[in-house]
Amino acid sequence: MNKAYETMRGFWLDVKNLQHKKEVPQLGELKICIAGVEMAAKDTKGGIKNLMIAASSLGNASVYFENNSASGLGGFTGGAASGPVREKSLRLMQAAAANAIRLDKVEELPAQSDPQHITLFAVSAEGQLYAKDLPEAEARNTENPLYPFFAYTQQVLAAFREEQAQATEKPAEK
Repeated sequence: MNKAYETMRGFWLDVKNLQHKKEVPQLGELKICIAGVEMAAKDTKGGIKNLMIAASSLGNASVYFENNSASGLGGFTGGAASGPVREKSLRLMQAAAANAIRLDKVEELPAQSDPQHITLFAVSAEGQLYAKDLPEAEARNTENPLYPFFAYTQQVLAAFREEQAQATEKPAEK
């Protein structure tokens, strides 16, 4: 994992980064404030690159991914005020809070290194980290109780892509 990605990953896994906000909603029995998914993919050189989709109970979200650029990092952030990213982020948070009890309590989030697996994660208001590594095919199974959690992470990504497409379609202002 490269340093730039590791830094952004660490930012999202530390609930203290939300404390500058007035009130951070604490969702569900485990008081979840941050949730998301980490995935891995092989790049053209055969190396593993990570991708993280994370949201907070404030409605903001980010997508960060390792790449082979000079910075080694790409991504998007948004949803703080309104729009589809915020809407999907809040739905992701509700699904995560409802299912966090199905995740394992962990001390740290191991980096995902298997392109066939995903890691769902959640962070409580107290900073407790919860995670579950599972095959992506299993996460996509609508019979799996964790399916809504995973599905909303993918909808957050789709909302970012939709916003990006709309931004590139608008004619340049003079």
